[in-house]
Amino acid sequence: MTKKAILLLTAAFCLLVIPGPAVAGGKISLRLWGGWSYLAAGDVNAGTQAFFDWGKTYFAPLPGGTIEGGYEPLHGGYEFGGDVIFQLSPKIGVGIGAGYLQMSKDAPYTPMMTIMVDPFYGPEIDFTASTKISAIPIRASLFLSLPVSRKLDVTAHAGISYYLQAEYHADWFVDIPNEIWTGPFSSLTTAAEKKTAAIGLQGGLGVEYRFIRLLSLFLEAQGRYAKFKGFEGTSASVPGDYGGVLPSFSETGKLYYESVPAIPGSPRWIMVQSAPPAGPGGTPREAAVDFSGVSFMAGIKIHF
Repeated sequence: MTKKAILLLTAAFCLLVIPGPAVAGGKISLRLWGGWSYLAAGDVNAGTQAFFDWGKTYFAPLPGGTIEGGYEPLHGGYEFGGDVIFQLSPKIGVGIGAGYLQMSKDAPYTPMMTIMVDPFYGPEIDFTASTKISAIPIRASLFLSLPVSRKLDVTAHAGISYYLQAEYHADWFVDIPNEIWTGPFSSLTTAAEKKTAAIGLQGGLGVEYRFIRLLSLFLEAQGRYAKFKGFEGTSASVPGDYGGVLPSFSETGKLYYESVPAIPGSPRWIMVQSAPPAGPGGTPREAAVDFSGVSFMAGIKIHF
């Protein structure tokens, strides 16, 4: 199903359940919201951690050598968006909304992990990673409002979401620097997208305060289930000007969390592979990018 078809079907659903008097009576409101999100991430973290674990094994320090730092799992992100709500009654409404959801961690200026193989003669190996996942949820929801006082309501909503342009992007770096910065260097870049829309579930619970007649302020906790496979894209390992640490290659296909034969030791990484090996179940394991999690939102509601 195309993205345009999904949007049209969602809009048609909302229009079908909205009675004519609700629209004619002007019982419409607009919610605008934004805030912090905690996402599960899924194989995004496990597959990146495996990159650092491979480094600890492949470049295992000699006696007296050290390993400093490491990968810190990525969970924090942000989300913002809005909903148009059509009131069926003072307590019940239906709405359609859209948002943008992102979780990312840019590569820092200093290495995330440094391995000193030999404390006297080196070498030093540095590892760094940058990761980002993002999506555009289009959602249809049922909204409930329960008055607590003249100006304060307890609110809740639940519905389904169509996730468009769900994307995963990662840049991994491994470097063996020397005094004049001419040591081997490799970058492994992966970019993958889910080409078709994916369906998730979402809901929220909060409080709303009617600040003035046409404007309310609200605080809300939202939760979602949105775990997807079937991402497609490319992965490429590119050496530096003075040689590479990883083998050079370019892959096109699906995103897997599976053993990578192109890398020494065949570690299990999250990466696009053209011809991945079969996993324990007899087929390669596609990577799961998990947008499930909770968000804490603040926003305004404009009553028309």
